Amino acid sequence: MHDQRIPKILLYGELAEEKRPSGRPKLRYNDNFKETLKSLSIPVENWEDIAPDRLQWRGAVHQGERLAETRRSTLAATKREARKAREENPAQPQPSLQCSICYRCFRARIGLISHSRTHKDN
Repeated sequence: MHDQRIPKILLYGELAEEKRPSGRPKLRYNDNFKETLKSLSIPVENWEDIAPDRLQWRGAVHQGERLAETRRSTLAATKREARKAREENPAQPQPSLQCSICYRCFRARIGLISHSRTHKDN
């Protein structure tokens, strides 16, 4: 492919002078492409050798997609199990945050302070 073709300019383009802004910078097409290749378990170093052979490329993409979907669903199931376990066993309030009059427990100090105002009238 000639150096002046738009696909090659997009894939191999670099920033000429300026630095990227702080925080997470906007990614170039090439950065997104490499991220996708990594998620599909296609080697970033030699994807150009695989791409010209259409059957091999399609096979690599489909196999990578199956692996990525398996990883994603396994991770989602693990997160869901952890979340459900937390719902079944909620954290117990700290005993130090307990009303001295009615012995009600509170999770936050501000809750105890707000509650103590109800006992001032009594």
